[in-house]
Amino acid sequence: MTGISRLLDAIDGISEFIGKAVSWMCLAMIGVLLYEISARYFFLSPTSWAHESTTMLYGTFCILAGAYTHRHQSHVRSEVIYHKLFRRGRAILDLITGSVVLVVFAVFFYAACEFAIESWQNNEMSSKSTWGPPVYPFKTMLPLGVGLLLLQSIAHWIRDLLVVLRLTPEDSVGDQA
Repeated sequence: MTGISRLLDAIDGISEFIGKAVSWMCLAMIGVLLYEISARYFFLSPTSWAHESTTMLYGTFCILAGAYTHRHQSHVRSEVIYHKLFRRGRAILDLITGSVVLVVFAVFFYAACEFAIESWQNNEMSSKSTWGPPVYPFKTMLPLGVGLLLLQSIAHWIRDLLVVLRLTPEDSVGDQA
C-alpha cells in the first residue's frame, strides 16, 4: 500500500503546489488593474491591454486552481443526505459520481488538447483588442488545468475505492473523510 499512498500524496502535492503558486496571480491581476485605473483616471491615458490581460490571467487562475479546490473538496455539492452516511456509504456515492466525472474529464481533456494544439498550429492571436496578444499560451492552460483536475479526481476515486474495499479504517456517521 505504501506505493499507492506515495502516488496519492504526490498527486495531492502537485495540486497543492499549483494551487498555491497560481494564487499569486491575484496580485498580478490587481497590479494590472491598478495600473489601468491610474493611467485612465489620473493621466487620461487608458491602456489597450489591461482588460484583456486580466481576463487571461483570471481564466488561467480559475482553471489551474480547480485541482487545488478539488483536493480540499471545496467544490459545491448537495449534502442533505451525504453527511448522514458512514464513510463507506459516502465513498460508494463518490465512486459512482467519481466514475462519471472521470469519463467526462477524460473526454474534456482530449477536446482541450485538440483546442490548444490547433491554437498553437494557427499561431492564434486575439482579436478582442488593438493589442492583439497571442492566445495559444493561455489556451494551453485549459488542458493543463483539466489534466490536473483529472489527476486529482483519480486520487479521490482510488481513496474512495480503498474505503469501499475496507482497506482503510471505517469512521462514524457524519465524520469528514
